[in-house]
Amino acid sequence: MFELRKIGFVRRASAWLLDAILLAVLTTGFMFLISLIAGFGHQQKTLSGYYDAWDKYRIEYLADIADRYGFTYEQKDEEGEDYTITNNESGEEVDFFEVIRKMSEDPPKEDDPDAALVNAYNAYLQLCGIDREGKVVNEDGIPAGKLAAQSRLVNSLLFTMLSIGLLLAYLILEFILPIILKNGQTVGKKVFSIELVRPNCVKITTLALFARTILGKFAIETMFPILLVFLLLFGGLGWIALGLLIAFFLLNVILFFATKNRTPIHDLLAGTVTVDSKLQMVYYSEDELNEAISLLHKEEVENSQS
Repeated sequence: MFELRKIGFVRRASAWLLDAILLAVLTTGFMFLISLIAGFGHQQKTLSGYYDAWDKYRIEYLADIADRYGFTYEQKDEEGEDYTITNNESGEEVDFFEVIRKMSEDPPKEDDPDAALVNAYNAYLQLCGIDREGKVVNEDGIPAGKLAAQSRLVNSLLFTMLSIGLLLAYLILEFILPIILKNGQTVGKKVFSIELVRPNCVKITTLALFARTILGKFAIETMFPILLVFLLLFGGLGWIALGLLIAFFLLNVILFFATKNRTPIHDLLAGTVTVDSKLQMVYYSEDELNEAISLLHKEEVENSQS
């Protein structure tokens, strides 16, 4: 009567998969709407134009620069998309802008005998929209700092769009809809006859459902890994972010399989358990549970006396 009617892994995974698909679809829809409001397409197009201009410069001039500043530039295809730049001193592969930085620190003079290098440097100044003294002569120029700033803007917009899209999707699918369907049921849980209760078989509260959704699922289990991925790809943390990401994933797996009630982080925070809605007896309050316990105890006493 007071036991938790647990469910099998397959049903639980199936419900999770259905909810994940719906979450992805709704998140994508919200991100599209937010992108229209924020002008993300325009900012991304601007960034692509910046990269195209720099790639065109690299393909045309980098071979004339690399040797002078201690680098080896190897272009592996005719289009110039596949290439490597190696620091001759350290033997390490470097970024294209490392060569540009060296050239800007030690630029060739106008009467330098290496005409190809002078032409490459003048083309660099024209691309950046500056003169030899560093003064801006063309506001439409694209210095490396402008490209980096535009890249940060696009990445920030993408992260913001993803964050807001996920938050709205979680609120609808994992908080508002479960309140309507009762007993913490999402679409997936409703389809596969699963519901949420507290470990003592009492119905979960709205506050617990909110904590489970926003703090557990959204903030910790979704946004924290996404932040680590962004730091891995764009933040320069490299192996640190990757290590934290793997450790977080293993922690959730261990919690799920090692805890008595197969409890991941979001259920631990909310104090909830997933059970079979067809078999589970759910009490709507602590008072109703205590009343049921008292009634059962009374019946046991009467049966023992008879």
